[in-house]
Amino acid sequence: MTSTPSHSRITRAARKRMKTTGQNFTAAREDVLAIIELAEADELSFAEAEAVFDDPANQLLCETCGWTVAMICPECTAGCGCNNGRCSGWRHAEFAGDDDEMNSCPECGGDPSNHYSCECGV
Repeated sequence: MTSTPSHSRITRAARKRMKTTGQNFTAAREDVLAIIELAEADELSFAEAEAVFDDPANQLLCETCGWTVAMICPECTAGCGCNNGRCSGWRHAEFAGDDDEMNSCPECGGDPSNHYSCECGV
């Protein structure tokens, strides 16, 4: 486990981020703190964590289900993991968790192993 950088190092990193992103200091500092947290959690260097953080594919697509742009489902209207309509569920299967019941039909229960299968035709 790494130690948290000093206040002055965080300030310097936030100022550098302000110059490269055009953000105000508060937003840049919040990003730096999130990058530090990501670096510690995934055992990355700051530069590696910053690259992951700034990658457009990792930007949040939906606050409800937590999907990122890289996870987008081309068959769903909203493109995310929320149950938004009929789709084959192939993309959802890639990102479904063990306790993920988002693909079961609220009417018949459907078969969660066969995403969006529905016996009642809803």
